[in-house]
Amino acid sequence: MSYVIIMEDSFIFKIALTMSIVGLVGMMFSINLITAREVKINEINRGMLDEDVTLQGLVQDVKKSSRSNTYFLDIMDGTGKISVIVFESSAVDLEKTNQSIYTLNNKRVKVTGKISEYQGKMELILKDAASLEILG
Repeated sequence: MSYVIIMEDSFIFKIALTMSIVGLVGMMFSINLITAREVKINEINRGMLDEDVTLQGLVQDVKKSSRSNTYFLDIMDGTGKISVIVFESSAVDLEKTNQSIYTLNNKRVKVTGKISEYQGKMELILKDAASLEILG
C-alpha cells in the first residue's frame, strides 16, 4: 500500500519563504560572532589579500599623505613592520572622540582591517575608527 501526498504550490511557497526568513535572521545574528583572526605581521602574505585580520603592535610613526587626508601608521610587533592605512573618514571619527591621530605615535594598538598590497608591499586598511584600540 502506498500513499501519495499532494502539496499545493501555495503551501510549498510558504515553507520556502519561512525557511528563507529563518536563514536570513540567523545570518544577521551570527554576523557579530564572526571575528577577524589575529595574526603576527610576519604571517601576512599575498594569499591573505582582501582578508580581514587583527594585529597588535607599537605605532612607530604617523604620517599624513601630501595629496589627501589619508594617514599611514607604521606598526611593528616584533616579527615585522606594516603600514596601516587610515582614510579620512576614520581619522575624522577618531578625532570626534578627542583622539588626535598623532597621539597614537609610540602607543601599543590593536587594529582590524583588510589586507591589501600597494607597490609590492603588504598593508592593512583600517576597517573603521572603532577597529583601532589603544592598548597602552
